[in-house]
Amino acid sequence: MCYPDKPNPAGEAPQNLTANQTQIKRKRGGQKGNLNARKHGFYSGTLSPAETRQLWNITNLEGVDPEIALIRVKLQSSLQYDPGNRRVIREASRLIVKRYSTDYRLDRADCSYLKIVVESLLEIASLRHSAGLHDPQT
Repeated sequence: MCYPDKPNPAGEAPQNLTANQTQIKRKRGGQKGNLNARKHGFYSGTLSPAETRQLWNITNLEGVDPEIALIRVKLQSSLQYDPGNRRVIREASRLIVKRYSTDYRLDRADCSYLKIVVESLLEIASLRHSAGLHDPQT
């Protein structure tokens, strides 16, 4: 491998550089401002400005619990990138059931039933969304 700032073993200048070209030395790792490691969708650790506004509107204007609102925003965001993603739907339904089973002290049978119902509703909503049958304001 030839490096532009070092001569090759024969002591010659590299052939692909001209006399007036300069190379900027970059540091190792990701460069400032690169978004290569940014995840989108349900597993992303951050919210975009649009998702933040949507979360604020759901929580303050609709009166939805912030944890449920966050799951709703993240689910909607991830289904925009990959409609019908069953893994995301299962994870969202698991989180919702976990939240409600803790709040209302549901037994195992109730949790199981609630998970089936929530997962079915989320799958239907996902199919409606991917088919373009969704409400544009949600």
